[in-house]
Amino acid sequence: MTGRLAGLAKRDRDVVLLLALGGLAHAEVAEALGIPYGTVASRLNRARRQLRKALGGVNPLEEAHDG
Repeated sequence: MTGRLAGLAKRDRDVVLLLALGGLAHAEVAEALGIPYGTVASRLNRARRQLRKALGGVNPLEEAHDG
């Protein structure tokens, strides 16, 4: 997964990491990066699409809960 994260544009990766690892809320990410709330949402959406595609359409969170 690390390689796939590295493949994201820096702006998208920053949003993913602040949300997932930093535990920040969307509004907090927006403030930290100095971008609008809606931009956080669109960057996250784009990153999720790219990561899903890189994983062959698999959502790793769903897979983790199946077993």
